[in-house]
Amino acid sequence: MSCYTIQPLSPLTLPFSSRSITLPSLQSDRHTVHAQPLTTTTLTSITTTTTTLSAKPLSESRSQDSWVESLRFQARSNLFLEAILTYIQMTQLGIPPDNFAFPAVLKAVAGLQDLNLGKQIHAHVFKFGYASSWVTVANSLVNLYGKCGDVGDVYKVFERITERDQVSWNSAISALCRFQEWELALEAFRLMLFENVVPSSFTLVESGRRVFDGILKRNIAIFNAMITGYAQNEHDEKALDLYFQMVALDGICPNATTMSSVLPACVSCELFSDMEGMHGYVIKRGLDRDKYVQNALIDMYSRMGKIEISKYIFNCMEQRDIVSWNTLITGYVISGCHDHALNLLNQMQRVELERYGDDDCVDENRILKPNSVTLMTVLPGCSVLAALAKGKEIHAYAVRHLLASDVAVGSALVDMYGKCGCLNLSRRVFDQMPIKNVITWNVLIMAYGMHGKGEEAFEIFKNLATEGEKNIILRPTQVTFIAVFAACSHSGMVNEGLHLFHRMEEDHRVEPAPDHYACVVDLLGRAGRVEEAFELINTMPPEFDKKDAWSSLLGACRMHHKVEIGEIAANNLFHLEPNVASHYVLLSNIYSSAGLWGKAMEIRKKMKEMGVRKEPGCSWIELGDEVHKFLAGDVLHPQSKLLHGFLETLSERMRKVGYVPDTSCVLHNIDEEEKETILCGHSEKLAIAFGILNSPPGTTIRVAKNLRVCNDCHTATKFISKIVDREIILRDVRRFHHFRNGTCSCGDYCFFPQ
Repeated sequence: MSCYTIQPLSPLTLPFSSRSITLPSLQSDRHTVHAQPLTTTTLTSITTTTTTLSAKPLSESRSQDSWVESLRFQARSNLFLEAILTYIQMTQLGIPPDNFAFPAVLKAVAGLQDLNLGKQIHAHVFKFGYASSWVTVANSLVNLYGKCGDVGDVYKVFERITERDQVSWNSAISALCRFQEWELALEAFRLMLFENVVPSSFTLVESGRRVFDGILKRNIAIFNAMITGYAQNEHDEKALDLYFQMVALDGICPNATTMSSVLPACVSCELFSDMEGMHGYVIKRGLDRDKYVQNALIDMYSRMGKIEISKYIFNCMEQRDIVSWNTLITGYVISGCHDHALNLLNQMQRVELERYGDDDCVDENRILKPNSVTLMTVLPGCSVLAALAKGKEIHAYAVRHLLASDVAVGSALVDMYGKCGCLNLSRRVFDQMPIKNVITWNVLIMAYGMHGKGEEAFEIFKNLATEGEKNIILRPTQVTFIAVFAACSHSGMVNEGLHLFHRMEEDHRVEPAPDHYACVVDLLGRAGRVEEAFELINTMPPEFDKKDAWSSLLGACRMHHKVEIGEIAANNLFHLEPNVASHYVLLSNIYSSAGLWGKAMEIRKKMKEMGVRKEPGCSWIELGDEVHKFLAGDVLHPQSKLLHGFLETLSERMRKVGYVPDTSCVLHNIDEEEKETILCGHSEKLAIAFGILNSPPGTTIRVAKNLRVCNDCHTATKFISKIVDREIILRDVRRFHHFRNGTCSCGDYCFFPQ
């Protein structure tokens, strides 16, 4: 067993004088301090300077968590001297460092590349029992010795790690590359794969490039490996640069492997625009019949928004593999053609059935079947279309083919059931999953939030936070907080949401991002606290993108008839997103609600001049194997005449039991009778009428809409649910509304907040 020769340390102090730490006023030049090498001698002389850099005085009453969080913040902010000083202060006060403090202070020491101080901290790691049982601490030591140029200690620490993870291997391989030990780095990479550790972007790209640069005679295989590494890890510009270097400088002609790797980078790189030119080069080189290149071309054109070209290439393929089908399905999903994606899935299964039939002699491996990638790609289409029956069919397929236990498929199923209105099934799938990641937890929180169950969503968040304390990969992410804030917003849990927002960084180590501010603006605005929401936007850091926050504020102004603040929000949005129709529509609606018809007409005239078109209201409902779509005032559906007649009759029945049309929802300067006619033809009412007329009595009706449901349709649906004795589940762009026996699950909070 290797050992370290380190001078003895007293229990909680480093080997330099604690008496040198004082708190006088700042006198020295900070830049001079940073220029000095950090040793036990110079540290004593600079503690006077660095101590004054902290805004908070030394406090013996601070908790261990508070000290550790300060230390971690300083290390993350590259305030290395300040981090080391914080570590000294906390140990002097008898506060023991833990598995969070050591990685932070070791990062600081590594940043300053002070080997001597690093070994002294390493001694503390041994003393407090974190040398072998905490992989994060060991990884930080490997990184430290690598950056300080001590290859011997890199080996020693690495060998002692009992359960090496991805970071352990990354740190070791990076150190070997830094020492230009190319063969050893490649051998370490091979051993990493042998231990079933998946390489990360860092391993493949950063360390891989160092190996690449160390090879003097490069061939096509070496270039392909590096280009593929860049492309697969979203370093698109680097992939293209290396491709052009290979062709122009090294004179190596690309092959099919090269092109199948570089084509995805072409469409993802904002600086590159000649995608069609690359396709032409593929044809010129005679590579356009290669299956892998064709798959890459299908992906490229679908991401360019040219799905018809993708479809043409797909149809021209002589031989398709599962990647071909998955790529086109993904293309349809990216393009928003979810019904086409579902149809293509059916076509894939039908083609294979026609090819092999009931031939029992066919090798099972030759038959193309939807795999986990297929299912996780197509399930969001079921979510968007609210195609519950199709989603259940896919779930059954996943169970039969042992794919339901895949964490990505399971997460997609949790999301699908939640967005199709079946919260109980969503929770059941979640509970049955053997392995969950933070995405699984996030989609469940989102599902509960969309259904207006904020308290339950908050409880799930607390459970996730508890799990995150045990397992770092389950710590709440930025998306988690977006889901929780949305849940609070839909349930009127303003105080809970605000408290979490102000504590998220200190308690959960997640810094508020622009999306979080936008969510809290929505939370305040929906509750009628529009002025507070406006002030919150003004406190956002100047570098933050504020368009989503302004958009949330504009929606709140529409709800609460705040004309002046609405104008401010809209004008900011017109500058940030001049071609987004919803901003103009909302401001026009604010003016119309206030009776300012002249200003409303000016906004609509401006939209027309700019060519900005309002998105038409559209609702859809699943019946059997088909999804039926309805536009506002729809007369094209085969049953349109029947539906309009049924709604007129139903409207008369509703009036007799107290329904009064809310004509304020029609924001046109026309008479009341015309307004009532327009209300009767709203798309969600047509879809609900279709469901009532085409399903057995007592069947739950599930309708989805692309826009927010208006006040009148919300009120009308409550009456309809009682008259026809049906449960009606309506999903709009924001949330779910469960109508039953004349009431809605939202408690009317979405329209009349308390």
